[in-house]
Amino acid sequence: MESSYPSLLPVLWFVGAWALVNLGFVLARLVCRRTSDSVELVSPLHVRITTRALNGAVEAIAQSPRIARVLDGFYAAGVLVGVASMVLCTGLLGIAAIQIAAAIGIRAGAALPSVDLWQPLVALAGGSAGYAGPAEGPEPRLGRRLAGDAQVLQPIIPGVTLPAGHLWHYLVALAACAVIHELGHACAAARARVPMRACGVFLLGIYPGAFVELCPRLVARSGVGRRLRIVCAGVWHNAVTALAVWALVRSGGLGAAFARAGWSQVTDAVVVTEVAGHSPLQGRLPLRSIVHRIDDVRLGNASAGFGATAIARWTGVLTAGGGRGSTDAGFCVDARANQDDGLCCEMSARFPLGESPDAAIFCFEMFAGERVVRAQPWCFDLRAVLAQSARCRTSRECLRGDVCVVPRAPYASGRALRLYYRAPESRREAMLVYAGSPAELWLEVQVSSLEPRFAWLPLALPAGVETLLQYVLSFSLAFCLLNALPAWHLDGNLALKLLIAGSRRRQQADAGVADKQAAPEPQADGEDDAANDLGSRGQLLYTVVGTSTTVLLVWCAAGSILLLAL
Repeated sequence: MESSYPSLLPVLWFVGAWALVNLGFVLARLVCRRTSDSVELVSPLHVRITTRALNGAVEAIAQSPRIARVLDGFYAAGVLVGVASMVLCTGLLGIAAIQIAAAIGIRAGAALPSVDLWQPLVALAGGSAGYAGPAEGPEPRLGRRLAGDAQVLQPIIPGVTLPAGHLWHYLVALAACAVIHELGHACAAARARVPMRACGVFLLGIYPGAFVELCPRLVARSGVGRRLRIVCAGVWHNAVTALAVWALVRSGGLGAAFARAGWSQVTDAVVVTEVAGHSPLQGRLPLRSIVHRIDDVRLGNASAGFGATAIARWTGVLTAGGGRGSTDAGFCVDARANQDDGLCCEMSARFPLGESPDAAIFCFEMFAGERVVRAQPWCFDLRAVLAQSARCRTSRECLRGDVCVVPRAPYASGRALRLYYRAPESRREAMLVYAGSPAELWLEVQVSSLEPRFAWLPLALPAGVETLLQYVLSFSLAFCLLNALPAWHLDGNLALKLLIAGSRRRQQADAGVADKQAAPEPQADGEDDAANDLGSRGQLLYTVVGTSTTVLLVWCAAGSILLLAL
């Protein structure tokens, strides 16, 4: 059974969609002779929409006397969070750079070639594409220490590191986080008496974003403290959004809201809301089925590990990466039923389920106690063994002539799983066997902890909303941390410059020379001497930190993409 490779369908959709957009603009120019200033095709892969309709609303909210003090305190706290995020993310970026360098070196065979570094990427990406981790042998501690337990940075590529079916969640969540980020800059600027000229949204390739246009001269005339509030406000808005979404989901508020709207909570199992059309479980696992157990892990058992809730345990078991933590015992099988054809146990990264043309048989190995003993491989009828055999921990617990075996799984992309479920309108427990990648099963089968009480309610709505909120939470944290980096063209770079300038001003004031300097004249680029007067040491610090952080960020981005290709 050969492992699957990524489809080119998302690429075709991407090219086709942008071709239609460009064709539409060409036809608009031919028919109307001119296009609207509010909608602009900047480049073949860049569309921008600009408006001034929201200027008055933002100004009115920011200047409202009822909440003026609240907003001032709110954005003052944002400066503290922005500076803390800058320090935190700079440290994380350094760790990520070391991890990626170690992973690339190991994957390329430069050192410690037996270290398993791909599994953390698979777990973070939520998928598996022919994972070829080490099948056996001790794990080198040095390589593990260098690469870390999980990669800090993971590139976001729909259809590659994100499920193609989550494209709309990705676009909506990313656009919402960008709008919230830019709204922070606009509101903080309005509090500083810097009006917004215009705002808008754009789509650059697969990246949706937002922007605000402020008056550079008025920004330059603002004090260092006010400018720092404007710069850090975007990061602060994203941090508050992440905290709010986390509290909503963690507190059960989302589930309570759906419960009032007509859904009932399922605490000890998960409800199947969608099965992908290309999934081998399509037609075998009915919608609205209640799955309460995977292998020997009961989703309602808090002591089973893998997470605190049934949904978390479902995700934990399927994305754990490889081992047999979900199997507590083996299966008693008559050794004479061995159907080894010489190809059944020939497992590799390309054929994680074996190379046998008979899909009914599967490779097994001996099971003894809590650990697997690698001995003679066995090939048995997979479904017959998992459905009908008695359970055991050693062969001594089986009948004479029987062996205690478990399905062999040297690769995370090839495992045999048992799903125990109850079909709709049925009280009987059923079991089905899935052979393949658990991570792909997690992507292909969508589940929820909420079940509609009425047939007319959309089954997948709660799961869709929860998935969207998970993306909003992840992207909000990403916006908060990455924008706080002091790399070139990011908010953190200007924040670092203002911090150095403010520190220099305070030192000058303490030395009694601040009053001797004339009021600065704003420069053409919109920045005044207060922000540019860093001193020789300050300028050196600013240049070194900005350049080194930019280099590390570019390295991490390029290295993460390179790891996906290795």
